[in-house]
Amino acid sequence: MKIGIFIEPPKNKSNFLNNWKKILKKNFGKQKYLTHPLHSTIATFKLEKKISNNFYISLKNEMKLFSKFKINITKPNIFYDDALTGGDTLFFEIKKNPKLILFQKKILKHFHQIDQNISKDDFFKNKKFQSNYKNFGFPFVGRDWIPHFTIASVNSNFKEKNKIFKNFLSEKSFNKIMDIKNFSIWEINKDKHKKILQFRLK
Repeated sequence: MKIGIFIEPPKNKSNFLNNWKKILKKNFGKQKYLTHPLHSTIATFKLEKKISNNFYISLKNEMKLFSKFKINITKPNIFYDDALTGGDTLFFEIKKNPKLILFQKKILKHFHQIDQNISKDDFFKNKKFQSNYKNFGFPFVGRDWIPHFTIASVNSNFKEKNKIFKNFLSEKSFNKIMDIKNFSIWEINKDKHKKILQFRLK
């Protein structure tokens, strides 16, 4: 079982994200991440067994004192030859700020309580990612984390992708500031995502 802890963009400010999903689908068809709900990943974990409701209740009680915060979307960007997909992953980068870093830290600390139930059988060539994975169950932590909203990961074999990618990287008309008032937990089964909990921030 795999779960993800996500922050989601406000619906009234996410049109530009959905528009780029539509553009990529029109030009490239079915691609990885294209059908995933819009989100920025705080962490994901592979679990050996289902977590008890008490664990989530304690998470809710701990995080309800964490105040809502703002994020700043700085630019569109691309992970070329993404190690996780084998394609080129298009995303909108989120500027890290102290509140966002602390938010991830608190989530990771809480899940460390069930570290014995988190599977760590993947392997990352990047030594720092591998170290993070062994320590936290998630490879992208702190300075090694690039918060972002993913659009899709496009197969590298498309010859006509250069023009689309150039237009994407020159995109200027997007909402730069977003209010984050809650976070959510999802069950992940390959490309299927099911929201199981949502918690409001103070």
